[in-house]
Parts: sequence; structure tokens; C-alpha cells
Amino acid sequence: MLTLRLGERWKRRGGGATDEVWLEVEGVSLLPPLEAVDLVGFLSSWLSALESLIVRRARTAQVSLDDSALEVCLWRRPGTSVEVTVVSPSTAQGVVAGPFTVDLVELRAALEVATRAFLRAAAESSLDEAVVVQVHRRLRDATGRAVSPSPDAEVAPWTFRAQVGEVAIECIDTGGRSLTVEKDAPGLAGLLMPGEVRWGGERLVGPPFITLLGLARRSPTEAVLQAGLGLCAALAERHPGWATNAWVALLFTRCTEGLATLRQPVPESSPQPEALPPNPGGAARLSTVGSLRRLTLSTAWTQAVTLGEAGGQVSLSRRAIVVHSATTAAVFSIAGQPWRRLQASRGVAASPDGTVIAATESHVTCFVGDQVSARWVRDTNGLKVGPGLALVQGRAITSLGGRGVLALEASTGREAFRFDPQRTQRSVTTVLGARAVVGTDGGDLYGVDVRDGQVRFKVQGGQASRWPVSRLRSDAVAVLSGSTQATVACFAALPGKPTSEAGSVRWSLSLSLEHACGQVISGGRIFVAGGENGHGVVACLSTKGARLWQRPVPLDAATCSLIAFSRGVIVTDSRGASVRLLPDGSAAWVLGALDEPLAQRLAPTLSRRVLVVPGVTVRLIEPGSGLLLAMTPAQPELTGYAVSPRLSIFTWVEGGLLTCLRPGVALSVVD
Repeated sequence: MLTLRLGERWKRRGGGATDEVWLEVEGVSLLPPLEAVDLVGFLSSWLSALESLIVRRARTAQVSLDDSALEVCLWRRPGTSVEVTVVSPSTAQGVVAGPFTVDLVELRAALEVATRAFLRAAAESSLDEAVVVQVHRRLRDATGRAVSPSPDAEVAPWTFRAQVGEVAIECIDTGGRSLTVEKDAPGLAGLLMPGEVRWGGERLVGPPFITLLGLARRSPTEAVLQAGLGLCAALAERHPGWATNAWVALLFTRCTEGLATLRQPVPESSPQPEALPPNPGGAARLSTVGSLRRLTLSTAWTQAVTLGEAGGQVSLSRRAIVVHSATTAAVFSIAGQPWRRLQASRGVAASPDGTVIAATESHVTCFVGDQVSARWVRDTNGLKVGPGLALVQGRAITSLGGRGVLALEASTGREAFRFDPQRTQRSVTTVLGARAVVGTDGGDLYGVDVRDGQVRFKVQGGQASRWPVSRLRSDAVAVLSGSTQATVACFAALPGKPTSEAGSVRWSLSLSLEHACGQVISGGRIFVAGGENGHGVVACLSTKGARLWQRPVPLDAATCSLIAFSRGVIVTDSRGASVRLLPDGSAAWVLGALDEPLAQRLAPTLSRRVLVVPGVTVRLIEPGSGLLLAMTPAQPELTGYAVSPRLSIFTWVEGGLLTCLRPGVALSVVD
């Protein structure tokens, strides 16, 4: 027998309808003593949950008691029975009461009796008539249909077991809870699968999700946090909808931020040279005369940033810095103030100015800079976007599932066009004016007009296009690379060309280069780097496609990167080694490797006449002479970096810190 009772002292006190409530099953109270409960909100929440179970035939429903930090979770069993569990996710209590099984018909009857008694009392009081009408309407919607038995669908059982250090998890689902991800539902009831967690010599019996949610808050050891992340990953693998569930996101955020706190790098204890007092006006201006000889760097700020997945990149603009991966983005102001953190199951696309587009199974949402509210929200059918985002002529251009191009109106989110090339797994897009050149792993290059989405040309190649193209006057240059060969091709690409000419190949040249990197155009010449017989090689071509020279360089052939400088080129690798080559191919200077290689290739940057070479230790070099100006502390897990026009350096260590280093004192020699 289910009984729902509401206090009646509110009628004598006057004012709002605030009083005690009791919910009992066979004389056993499901709720702890609740006083000063908003009766209108309490009844409205219960009636909404009842409507979900009866009218919409949902498997789950939830009643949130915000004042007492309790969640009443309802799970529809086969037939007309409902399992009721009361949990306290924000406290150490976990499961407060239950699970109890009640009949849905009894639940409706008890709620109807309590609501009608409240409405009668409200009609005799001074309660706002609009509130009474609202409760009466909800009662009518929730009880206007007969209770239909729920079918007994056979679902294969699912078990998740994991051992992380001293933490062992066992989660058992025999009723299909792990597959019950309903749109616009709170979703906690589906996570209350039975099981146990063994931790610290204790055996904690109950839903492992609730147990780990509490442990991650009150006992955030590395094993507990890793176990929580493992459960989040297992749930997302079981059903993709869990990746956007608010409760799973809460556990994920607690675990990732906890790990970031535990893994903050410890400053080196070795003595450092005494630095001069900092400039009270901010970063010092670099000398504009003489030869720069030395530069100091000081830490301006740090922020913990965790993305929860491997990989990631750093994008920078004048106002914002963005750290983002395929499904997560963290946005900060240039001064280190956190703006937002977003996670979306269908991808996150971010531009350097802080504009972020997040895609879920049902919606695409756009946030701009430090604005609190979303600029727009659009329904979608499961688009997959990101991670790059470019704003071109009022449109947001991003990747479509990593293989095509999607264009959305930047102000409204309306889809302008999409281009999805066939037989393609990966592509790279370069925007040249009003044309987007899409290079695919199948070797084809497409020219897409960003104004109308029409494909203006197609260039067929025999090797994969892995790098952005470069503009050469009115043409484009691309490197198509294979395992042992690379092809450099020049073709008509920009708008304004006759239709018959667009996409026509001017010339192409095959080179015996392994792991060829993207091309660089400097001083009217084209430079390409790669490997030959295991050694690093740089080739120089004329704009007509003739090979002018080819020189070996003492660099790692598989991770070479190029940057143009003074009509020549500077070549770097992932170990931090670098070589400057003059236009005739001779080496002006060579700087050897200092550390072990990074896990990924990061390109060098030029800013304010200073070359920044990424590696385990980021080095600042005077590009004309090769003189070492400054070095950052060692960061073996450096994943991304960016350099501002004022030479501020932002480094991000995967699973750790985003650090801003600013130039302090510049020492120059004036001839």
C-alpha cells in the first residue's frame, strides 16, 4: 500500500504552500523527514513523472527534491510495477531508500488523492489561482489515460567488471537499464544498475555509478578516479547516448578534474638563475634595435585542462585560447580566465576566437567567446563535426565526420551546404578566399565554392592528400604522399578562373620521399621535406615544377616540419632539432636535438623575429644566426602549443596544465 501525505499547517499560516511531506510504502517511509517543501513544485514534479510513465510510456522517470538534495528514481518494470529508489548523489549517503516495488495503478491513485486534497484546500485559501490551474492541468494530463502493462522484452544481460589498483567494480544489468537512454529524460534511473565496489578493504554494495560518484567527491584517489572514467567509457560503449547524459558528464568531470589536480607537475628543485624584477606594466617590449642575445620567460598563469581523450590541439586569437580535441573543448581568455568547457558526443568544432559548435545526437549548439548563453541551437539528425572551425563570409566551415565539409550560417546555424566525398575516410580542408580545397586520403582534391556549396573542380591523384594546400598566385600547390613516394602538384584553384580551366593541373613532379610533410613557399620557391633511405631530406622546386636542388639534413625524417624565413626555409623535427637552409641549399646554422621526440609532430612558429621550436623543451631561437635565446622547462608530454603576436607562449600537457609564459627581459647588442 502506497501513501502520499501532505502537511496542512500551511493553510493556517497563510502565504505560500510550504509544508511537510511523507511518502510511505506499507508503513515504511521512503523519504527522510522533509520540512518546508514547496508543495506546488513537489506535486508538479510527481505528476510530470507520472505522465512520462503512463502517457509517454517511458521506462524511466525522476523527481528532483532540490531543497533536500534527493532524487526519486522510477524504473518501469514489465507489467504495471514500478521500482522506486531514493538516492542522494551529492552526499555520502548514496542510496537513501529502496529499491521498493509498487504498482503503477496504486502510485497514480495515491498521487491523485493527495493532489485533489491539495486542490480543495487551495480553493479555500488565498493561493494564487494561476498556480491552482497549473496543478489541475498537470493532474488531468497525468491521469487522463488508463495504465497499460509494459511488455516483457528479452534483453541480453550486460556485465562490466574492472580492477584499477585497490578499486574493483562489478556492475550487472539484467533488465536492460544500460540500454535505456531516453531523449530529454534526466537519466539517473537507468544508471542505478546493481553491483558492488570494493575499495579500501570495504565492500560497498549498491549501484556502482552512485558509489563512484560519491567516492570521486570525498575520496578522490587516482584509482577511484580512473575507475570512474572506466565506467563512463563502458557506458558510452554500451550506448552512445550515455556520452551526453548529464549524470555521466558529472562523474566524468569530477574524475578528469580530480586527476588533473593529482597530476599537476612539480616544479624542478634545481637552482635557477636569479631573474630581474618583473616589469609592473606587463610583458617587456622586445628590443627593436641591435642583435637579440638573450630572453627571459616568466610564468604568467596556469590552468588545469583535461579533455578525457588522447590527442588535442591549441588554437589562439587576440582574445581567446582554446584547447580542444574531437569531442571536448576548453575556452579561456587570453588572461587565463575560464570561459567554458564543452563536451559533445558527436564532436566539437572550435575556432581560435573562442567560437565553439557542439553536436549531440539531437542538437547542434553554438557558443561565441565569453557569452554565457548560446548564440543558437538547431535540431539535427546526428551530424558529426570538428575539430577545426573557420569563419568565412558569414559562414562557419567545419569538417563533416572528419571526411567532408559542413557549412552553417554563423548567425543562425541554418545549414548552408554539406559536401561528403565518396570513398573517403579522412580529409583536410584549406580555405582560399571563397573556395575550399578538400584533399582526401584517396588522393582526390575537390574545389568547393563556399558561397553555394557547388563542386567547381576535381583533381584526381594517386596518393593521399594529408596536408593543407598552399596558394601560389592564382594557383594552389599540394603534396600527395605515399609510403615511399611523394608528388607535388600545382593546379588552378582560385575563383575567377574560367570553368574549363578550374582544376587543371599546371604541372606535377614525383619525389622519392618518405613521410613527406606539407609544402612551404618562400622566395618564389617551393620546399618539401621528408626522408630518403632513412635520412632527412629537403627538396627545392621552382614555381614551374623543376627540381632545383635536394639536400640532406640531420633531422628525424618522419617528423620534419618547415617554416619560411628570409627567402629560404627552416626545418625542425619533434626532438627540437633545427636547420636553416639558404635559397641555394647551403646550411646557415644547425641546432642539434636536445630531448627525446614528442609523441606527435608540432610545427615551428615565427613571432617578433624569434623562432619558437617545439619539443620536450620549447626553444626560442634567433632565426638569422641560430643563437639560443631561451628555453622552457621540460614537458615530456607536451601535446600542443601556441605563440601570440607578443611572443607569449602557451603550452598544454595532455592530462595536465595549460601554461602561459611571457617574455620578461630582452638583452640586445647594438653595433
